Amino acid sequence: MKNLLSRHPVLFSLAAILIYDPCLTSILAAFLGQRHTQLSGLLPAQMVLSVYVGFLLTYLAWWRAAGFTRPVSVRALLAYAPWLILPLLMLADSPGQPVAITRVAGFAVFCLLVGFAEEGLLRGVVLRALMPGGVMRAVLISSALFGAAHLTNMFQGRDVFSTVVQAIYATFIGIGFAGPRIFTGTIWPAVVLHGLIDFSDFASRGFTPLSEAKPIQSGQAIVIIAITGLYALFGWWLIRRRVKAVSPAQCVAEGS
Repeated sequence: MKNLLSRHPVLFSLAAILIYDPCLTSILAAFLGQRHTQLSGLLPAQMVLSVYVGFLLTYLAWWRAAGFTRPVSVRALLAYAPWLILPLLMLADSPGQPVAITRVAGFAVFCLLVGFAEEGLLRGVVLRALMPGGVMRAVLISSALFGAAHLTNMFQGRDVFSTVVQAIYATFIGIGFAGPRIFTGTIWPAVVLHGLIDFSDFASRGFTPLSEAKPIQSGQAIVIIAITGLYALFGWWLIRRRVKAVSPAQCVAEGS
């Protein structure tokens, strides 16, 4: 696998994502059966996916290079601050229905695992693997792959329009998260914020699985894409600032 990484980093990145989703998710879905779409199945499945990402980081000795380290400065962490607004906007739509505390806690753990696995894979392993080809190129490719990976949600009961919209705004989120990840040198806030955003999404739907989510309407799609597009622009601006401040070789050396 290291040979593929050194010779064909894009193919390596694609393979790493395909193993994660749909290969591993399909195997886990078959093993867990109908429980795969319920919390009782989602949690163990996501634990396995998180172990896979942890294995990749350990195998490549990339924990630090992938951003699991301290930020370049405490002040730099403010670059993540705008992401706190998104979960608040999502929670504003919460139905406010009573939910068992154990269910809320279960979804909180699940979302944190998703945050670790997806950020560790996309803004960690994949972004680092693509860095030698150029920082901006690495961000665009890793974000596009992140968006495309969400197309598999159609196989979990999501309608086509909602899935395509999700793929678009996931791409924008990828660029948006890559910005502070590169600017600060640390991925930890992205892991937590990614989990918080997913948790807020579940809360806005009364903590129901994705398979039971209502289709996204055209008006909602415009708003979601516009908001995440702004995050993408902000992330791109941060990346340009960082690239101008240091040499591309130093960006790669820092794992950012």
